Amino acid sequence: MDMEDDPDYDIFRDEDEDPDAQLHTENDSNKEYVVYLVDASPKMFTTTCLSENQDPETHFQIALSCISLSLKAQIINKSYDQVSICFFNTREKKNLQDLNGVYAFHLPEGDYLDRPTARLIKEFDNLQDSFSKNIGSHHGVLPGSRENPLYNAIWVAQALLRKGSAKTVNKRILLFTNEDDPFGCLKGAIKSDMTRTTLQRAKDAQDLGITIELLPLSSPDEMFDLSKFYVDLIGLEGDDLVSFMALAGNRLEDMKDQLRKRMFTKRRVKKFKFTIVDGLSIELNSYALIRPTVPGSITWLDSITNRPLKSERTFICADTGALVEESTRRFHPYKKLDLENDSNPKVPSV
Repeated sequence: MDMEDDPDYDIFRDEDEDPDAQLHTENDSNKEYVVYLVDASPKMFTTTCLSENQDPETHFQIALSCISLSLKAQIINKSYDQVSICFFNTREKKNLQDLNGVYAFHLPEGDYLDRPTARLIKEFDNLQDSFSKNIGSHHGVLPGSRENPLYNAIWVAQALLRKGSAKTVNKRILLFTNEDDPFGCLKGAIKSDMTRTTLQRAKDAQDLGITIELLPLSSPDEMFDLSKFYVDLIGLEGDDLVSFMALAGNRLEDMKDQLRKRMFTKRRVKKFKFTIVDGLSIELNSYALIRPTVPGSITWLDSITNRPLKSERTFICADTGALVEESTRRFHPYKKLDLENDSNPKVPSV
């Protein structure tokens, strides 16, 4: 039996596979806005690990490779997501707030937060060769300086994610870094003040419905210590903290898989609303954990902008080759009835 004719098949269908809902895809509550925050401090360029090909690879290269794969997957799976890529601890600055140490990467004709395109991926893949010349790396927090690039980066990301409502859009910040103690070189009141203000900035973003996720990069001889700073920034506690720390040692090896899992769309089947009393109700979502895999629908995209193409049909006269501007009428004349002048024509029975 054809899978699509199976009455139980619909419970496994993704919400975005419903042909009747294609016109409402942009308003889908599963749409995501993601800001990638990449640490560009010198430590990200000097720390190396072995790649799958056993070649030395810096943590900065690993972060860029993961983001590139993420952008490609978003184009294939969910073209209506919007992303932004920001580097912090940079020599140059480029952001709407004109804050030091933060460089927001985007195409000249595009927005800071926009849909991923083929050209964006191409330019982003070429960024690694020109990064040191055009953007540059810089030590983030230095003794005697009041600059706080991490604080500025979260502020810039929060401003980028103001677009859209948190009730209809999932908003996330994905942070790549191998520095587990960004204020370790400071002491006394200055360190306490910078730590407090940065944690407060992160809390403000989370209160607005923005999720901050950490992708720590550990060295072979130095494990990323979450307890020094980031456990408070991302708000982990209890079982979540235990499970996160248990996986921290394997995060570098399966970084690309971890990022792909974070992008996986939950397959909601139905909503259930339980009314307890008047004015008090509980809403639950049910999800299909296992479902058959079927080919997705074909969407024609522009090769340069990756925008969906709108198909148009034009009729050409077979005799003259001219364009037919009026709509085509299909009829079969029967005894030359004047249907336009006769409001109640009598058609003889056959």
